[in-house]
Amino acid sequence: MAQDTDSRLSQEGQQIAVDAMLERANLELQSNRFTEAQKTLQAAMEIASDSAIHLRTQVVEANFFIYTGQLDEAQKNVDRLKSQIPLTSDFYIDLLLIQADIHIRKKEYLLADEILKTINIALTKSQDSTNALKARYLSANLNLSTANYTEALEIYKDIIPKLREQSLFYFESKATFNLAETHFEKGDYDSANEVVEQAVSKASSYGFTGILLSCYYLKSSVEKGLGNYEQALLFLEKYQQLKDSQSNDTNSLATSSASIDKVGELKKELLAKDQLIADQDTKLKGRGMQNILFFVLLTLMSLLTMSLFKNNKLRAKSNQTLEGKNSALMDERDRAQDAAKIKADFLSTITHELRTPMYAVTGLTHLLLETEPRHDQREHLETLQSSGEYLLSLIDNILDFNKLEANKVELEQIPFDLKKRVEDITTSLTNQAKDQGNSLSLEFDSRIPSRIKGDPVKMSQILINLVGNAIKFTKNGNVWIRVDQVKQVEDRCLIHFEVEDNGKGISEEKQQDIFNNFTQEGSSTTREYGGTGLGLAIVKNLVSLMGSQIVLDSKIGRGSIFSFDLWFELPDTNKFYEDKNLKIYETETEEEYPEYKKPVRSPKTQKEDKTASIEKTEKIEPVTAEENKAPQNQEDAAKKETQETSEGKNNDVIGLKKATPIELISKKILIVEDNKINQMITRKILEGKNFDCDIANNGIEALGKIKENTYDLVLMDIHMPGMDGKQCTREVRKFDRELPIIALTAVTLDESEKEFYEIGFDDIIPKPFKMDEFFEKIQKAFTNYQIY
Repeated sequence: MAQDTDSRLSQEGQQIAVDAMLERANLELQSNRFTEAQKTLQAAMEIASDSAIHLRTQVVEANFFIYTGQLDEAQKNVDRLKSQIPLTSDFYIDLLLIQADIHIRKKEYLLADEILKTINIALTKSQDSTNALKARYLSANLNLSTANYTEALEIYKDIIPKLREQSLFYFESKATFNLAETHFEKGDYDSANEVVEQAVSKASSYGFTGILLSCYYLKSSVEKGLGNYEQALLFLEKYQQLKDSQSNDTNSLATSSASIDKVGELKKELLAKDQLIADQDTKLKGRGMQNILFFVLLTLMSLLTMSLFKNNKLRAKSNQTLEGKNSALMDERDRAQDAAKIKADFLSTITHELRTPMYAVTGLTHLLLETEPRHDQREHLETLQSSGEYLLSLIDNILDFNKLEANKVELEQIPFDLKKRVEDITTSLTNQAKDQGNSLSLEFDSRIPSRIKGDPVKMSQILINLVGNAIKFTKNGNVWIRVDQVKQVEDRCLIHFEVEDNGKGISEEKQQDIFNNFTQEGSSTTREYGGTGLGLAIVKNLVSLMGSQIVLDSKIGRGSIFSFDLWFELPDTNKFYEDKNLKIYETETEEEYPEYKKPVRSPKTQKEDKTASIEKTEKIEPVTAEENKAPQNQEDAAKKETQETSEGKNNDVIGLKKATPIELISKKILIVEDNKINQMITRKILEGKNFDCDIANNGIEALGKIKENTYDLVLMDIHMPGMDGKQCTREVRKFDRELPIIALTAVTLDESEKEFYEIGFDDIIPKPFKMDEFFEKIQKAFTNYQIY
């Protein structure tokens, strides 16, 4: 029995020895000391007679083959180990990580992606944070190898500090080098230079020679890209010197695998240590050793008790200090929230109250222009009208900004035609571009599906602000709108949007500031070009709300490129059929979007309505007050896009026929408004178009008149004493679901279009309004809908 003990190591002794050797072998591999690593690994394999311990040595051996570029040998190890390691073992995840690394190095990217997905599933059942970080590191490497630089940058920046916390210094150094390489591949030489210097520092301090070698080569390429040719040559020489010093170790690697001289010595040393431990165990059985141990234990217990007492005292004091600081921070947070709410309420109230006098200004200006004034009077009135419209666009921007800051903006998910919407935006801004002497071009990827699901209004607002901004700061140049499909995965697609101009450009130090609220490049910019500096801030917030970020690439004198990527879902019905002039679209049912459902007149009502005399087989095109007139600026275009969307979700399949003047003469409209000036202006505008008008001063009076009289349309104000417009509309819908009701009001922060449609309004006209939009929506209320 004694001979058996001397001839073999205990399993515990094997475990300790092999663990120490494998850790040493890993460190030697990471430092490019391949000869020493191979010797240590061979020694560990000689000692490891237990099967479980031997499997660990084979896993490290597979890593050895990867580090030395022997990928086929590494693959053989992996294939052999798959049948030996259970799927539930932690070694199996290690094995999958090695397999993914091999596929990435062999450029088998699809296989690597599948393995990483399997690893992520396995990690959900494991608490191994180290393997989770290694899996994310390999995912970043895969994105770098497939030129998905944005995703790679995000992952590297996230995991580098976490790798350091887990003491995974090799992976920290390697991830830092890969981050620098990603910046370099993107052409961002300044960022690459900053990060590669960090990588050099880490690789040098940790002694990772292989990483340091790669860093020197990358540093030489970066300096060359920056035009620093002397520095580039210097680091190239450092690279060559280090490479030459490593070649000796690499050459000796081939000859060292045949003989391991120190294996026997290590065995003898371990046996001697085991014997020493056995002798000490025998001595500890003696009485004197027990007394010593008792004394040591008593001393340790006393020290531990004192330490716990002091720690508890310090912890109590720290907790008391933290509670005081937390209380102060909570008070500051509450004060900041109160201040933000007061500001939001103030802006909401001010913008709402400004709309009432603005309605009087624009309305009276319109009425005066209708009286055929003298030429000099018309010139003054048109100037007044233009100033009113500019002030209105300013109010709209402030209201949008206020909604974004108060988190009152909600995204819709509805099907829409992206190509048609972008083409409409391009058309609407063409005249504005011509006024600046610019050429506006659209490049649209034909691979993009005909219909996608998203928020068309917010998309229009983003593009109009970006294109309008490019046009404003470009003279006698070019503006390009580019929409490209990046990739399509099952029922989702990633689309890249880009707006480029060759205008004056933006200085590097101002590129971050221009996305701040009320900020422009400089005071001279505000004086020369005007504007509030809210457009780009709104764009940034909307893009962020959609789960992306705006990217700016600009140089003085070269122009600017604003770009962002968005994911869109694809609707189930994404088909259309064309047969000459006949078009049938598969669209979602009205039940999916009840808040946008248009009430349909009953057969009896349609018979009484003189507009119902249209033949159902006739193809009817929508007619506007000024059909081909382009918006004056991007704010007008955005408002027009919003109006088109709010008029219904199925404009592609619904045609509108404009009522003739003879048909409109007999229409009776009830104006529900508490402000006397607004009553007078609205009434005169409508009577000028031969409408018959009636007035109600509040919701209660309107409810009585609707019950007693017959009206063709109700223009309903919202904020009124007694019964407001919303409650009045709810009451009307209890007994009359067919009477068209249009909300004529100044929209506030707490109100949304969706809420109006759910209550029972047919449409919304914000005050103050433009006359062509006002009469378009009134005409729409008298229009018979037909499917063609």
